[in-house]
Amino acid sequence: MTTLTIEIPEKVERTLSDLVEQLGGKVIATDAVKKNSKAAKKKQILDGIKESIAWVKLHQEGKVGAKSIEQLLNEL
Repeated sequence: MTTLTIEIPEKVERTLSDLVEQLGGKVIATDAVKKNSKAAKKKQILDGIKESIAWVKLHQEGKVGAKSIEQLLNEL
């Protein structure tokens, strides 16, 4: 199957998507999907930052130990 990227006016997006699906094709992405994807990436990044901050606080309280630079480099 061939992948095709096109730009179309918003007013015909739904009609063309329906036509592609009726012809047996698959619509991979629309602007709405791209916006949701960006929001999901942003949420994932923010969740990672929150988790890191929580871990640093636990380390400062002495509840968890930090790895040495040698241990981190060995993991690579």
